[in-house]
Amino acid sequence: MALSLHGVQPSNVFRLIGEDENSGSFALGWVLEKSLAYRKLVVHVIFGKALDVKNMVVSLQRHRRDGGYTDVEIQDGHRFHAVLEAKRWWEVPGVKQLQRYHPRLVASGAARQRLVSVSAADVGYANKRLPSDIDGVGVVHLSWGNLRRLAMTAQTYVSGFEEKLWLRHFIWHLQEYASMERQSDNTVFVVALGKQPMVKGRPHTWIDVVEKDGRYFHPVGNNWPVQPPNYIGFRYDGKLQSVHHIDSFEVVEDLSTYNPQWLKTDFDHFVYKLGPAMRPSRDIRTGKIYMNGRVWCAIDTLLSGAFSTISDARDETKRRLAE
Repeated sequence: MALSLHGVQPSNVFRLIGEDENSGSFALGWVLEKSLAYRKLVVHVIFGKALDVKNMVVSLQRHRRDGGYTDVEIQDGHRFHAVLEAKRWWEVPGVKQLQRYHPRLVASGAARQRLVSVSAADVGYANKRLPSDIDGVGVVHLSWGNLRRLAMTAQTYVSGFEEKLWLRHFIWHLQEYASMERQSDNTVFVVALGKQPMVKGRPHTWIDVVEKDGRYFHPVGNNWPVQPPNYIGFRYDGKLQSVHHIDSFEVVEDLSTYNPQWLKTDFDHFVYKLGPAMRPSRDIRTGKIYMNGRVWCAIDTLLSGAFSTISDARDETKRRLAE
């Protein structure tokens, strides 16, 4: 017997309520309630101090007239109180949004108060975009990856079957949320490279970024990936040229500060450090993909020689995912 949801077998119980930020924050609230070990770790990270959490109350989507719904609130009377605002991808809450929750923290009279951002963004990226405090209340960022690693640590401290079970399902669930943590994902993001100079009057081309600089960049979101893939492939001259593992990445607002040969920009880009080139075993033509089209292909469909075009590899990948 097998359970399916919209034709797909869910990997854990939390997937039954989807994979958006509500699903993530609901799962977080549930596991905070079910696991004392996890509560201790999360509260320690938020407040920077080990606290007694036995009487902590977890509230999901709590509504008040002064500031709408909060994703997660954790509170122990007048001892501590934190509001967590969750985002699914790399965005972080805006200052105005966090300011809406400030009055309820102050009104609680808790000795320790925090506003907490939760998203796929790493701490370095988030800290550049969030204030350290809002009117005296400290602001802390936790990535989904942080929360997942804390759950993995909590697993080593517990022996009860139920607590271990919920932690295990939570870890599985957050694997889909934690950027660059899906090491088992072998799909390749295939993009086209142009031969024209990036900046008028300079010789550096888009191909040079890959082949000379060992890098690649693209906007965060806006019809581009909102979390980095594990692998990326490049095509030009009508065929696939190479596939690379993404060894690491940074988020850069102005690309010209990263490399003076690159474009000057004023919005966030992922900049990838590329691993060594992996070449296909034979020529793989572009096929039925429009000039600047971007597609996803299983890595074996590109490197095994089983398919003669990238579009065929794309179609086979879609077929597998639909099974």
